Amino acid sequence: MSVEELNNLPFEFHQDKPHFPDSLRRFIQMSHQLSLLRDQVNILEKKAIDPNMKRGMSPKKLHEVTNMSAVVKETAAKAGCDVIVDVGSGLGYLGQVLHVSYGYSVVGVEGCSGHVERAERRSAKQDLQNGCICNVTFNLEQTREHLNTFQDRVSEAVRNLKPCVHSQTAVNNSCQVDSKLISEKDTKCQAGALSPDVSPNLDNINSRKHVSPERSCGNCVCVLKDVTDNTAGAVLNVSRMWSSGNESTHTTLNLHDNDNQQEHPESGNVPVPVYSAEERRVCMIGLHCCGDLTPTMLWYFLHMSTIQSLCLVSCCYHKMSFTEESNSFNCFPLSENCQTVYSDLKQQHRSWSLRPVSFRLAAQETRSRWRTQTEADHDTHVRHVAYRGLLELFFMEAEITQLDRKVIRKADFSTFDAFSESIITGLDVSREVRADYLCHLQELYIRHKPHFCYVEIITCLQVLVQPVLETLLQLDRHAYLVEHGVVSELVPIFQENISPRNIALIANKH
Repeated sequence: MSVEELNNLPFEFHQDKPHFPDSLRRFIQMSHQLSLLRDQVNILEKKAIDPNMKRGMSPKKLHEVTNMSAVVKETAAKAGCDVIVDVGSGLGYLGQVLHVSYGYSVVGVEGCSGHVERAERRSAKQDLQNGCICNVTFNLEQTREHLNTFQDRVSEAVRNLKPCVHSQTAVNNSCQVDSKLISEKDTKCQAGALSPDVSPNLDNINSRKHVSPERSCGNCVCVLKDVTDNTAGAVLNVSRMWSSGNESTHTTLNLHDNDNQQEHPESGNVPVPVYSAEERRVCMIGLHCCGDLTPTMLWYFLHMSTIQSLCLVSCCYHKMSFTEESNSFNCFPLSENCQTVYSDLKQQHRSWSLRPVSFRLAAQETRSRWRTQTEADHDTHVRHVAYRGLLELFFMEAEITQLDRKVIRKADFSTFDAFSESIITGLDVSREVRADYLCHLQELYIRHKPHFCYVEIITCLQVLVQPVLETLLQLDRHAYLVEHGVVSELVPIFQENISPRNIALIANKH
C-alpha cells in the first residue's frame, strides 16, 4: 500500500477493493458502526479570552478552555446554576475564564497543593482576588466519608463566595481562535451574535452532525442527526452492547426541554442569577478527568443535591483502578445493562476480559491524526516501536531489571546503533559486559528487522479499535446516569485533531 492508502484505510469501507479479505472489510465497517461521531459541534457562544489570561496556555489548552467554557456556560444556564465547581482545576485556567468571561463564581478543587498555590498566584496576577474564586485542596474518593467531607468543604467555600463582579459586565465577543488551530468549522462559528429568534442552547450549536446516545425500549441507540440534508436521521442500533432483546423500531427521545428554556434574544449573554448562600446551585465540571475521577464525579453528582448539572471530559482510561485477583476494574462497567452483558461475555469466553491495556488503547491517538501522517512520520514511528520492543526483549533475555529512562533521547532513535549505545552507556557495568550487551542487541536487531514492516499495519488496526473501546466507556457512563433518571448526552466539543479526548459528558438532573 502507498502511504496515502494506508492513511485512508480507517476511513473507508473498501467495498471496491476485492483483494481485501471479507473479514477485513467487515472489521473496518464494524469499527465505524460501533463508534460515536467525533466531529466538533459548532459552538456559537465562544468568547475571546483576554491576552493576559492566555499566558501559559499552549495552543491545545487555549482551544480546550475556549470551547469548554462556552459549553459549561450553556450547561450551567440550563440548570440555573450560578457557581461552578471545577474538579481537577490545576492552575485554574478554565475557572478564571468562566469567571471573567461568563460571570460565574468558581470553586477550584485540586488534589495537588502545589497546583493550588500556583493557581492562587496566577489569580493574583490577573487581579482576580475579589472573593469570587476559591481554590480548595482535596482528593475525591468514592467513600461516604470523602463525600461528606467534600460536601462540607464545597458548602463552606460556596458560602464564602461573593457574587461575581463580572456577571453584569461580561461582554459578548466572537471568539478569536489562534491561527494555528482555525478550521472551517471555527470560521463559521465566528459569525457573532445570534439572531433575535434563536435561543442560545446546545440544540443550536450543531453545524453538521451530532450524536446523542438515547435510551428507548430498554436499548441504547446512537441517533445520527444530519442537518445538512432532508433525509431522515439514520439510527445506528448498538443495542447488542446493552441488551439481548430483539431489535425493533426505536422511538427516540429529545434530551432537551426547549419549551422550558428562557429566551434571551439580544445576545444570549444574560447576567448570571444570584442566589442566597442556601440557594446557590452548583454545576460540577472537569477537564481531563483521569482514571477513576470520572466515575467518582458521577457518584458525587448523584449523591449531592446542590450539584444540579455536570460537564466533564475524560482521559487516561487505563489508569482506572484494576484488581488483578478478580481480573476486573473497580469502576467499569457502571451501568446495570453493561454489567449484565459484560458478565455474560466473560462467561462465554473464559480467557477473555478487558484490562488496563485495552483502555490504554482507548486513550490513544484517533483516526484524524493517523490520516495526516507522512512517510517520514511512519518511518519514525516504526523505529520507536521496534527499538523499544527490542529493548524489552533484550532486558528479558539478559535479566536486567533497572534502567534510567532519561538516557533515551529523541536523537537516539535515528539509528539502532545510536539507540543501543545510549542504552548500554546508561548501565553500570564493566566494559566487557557492555560489549556483550551490544552484541546481544545487534543479534536481536538482525533477527527481528524483517518484522518491522508489520508495525504500521498493526498500528492501523489499533486505530480502528480505539474509537470502539472509547465509545463503550462513554456509553456505559451515559447509561449509568440515564438509569438514575438523569438527562445526559455525549457531545464532541473539541476538534479531534487538536484534542483527541474531545467528547464531553453533559448531564442535568432536571
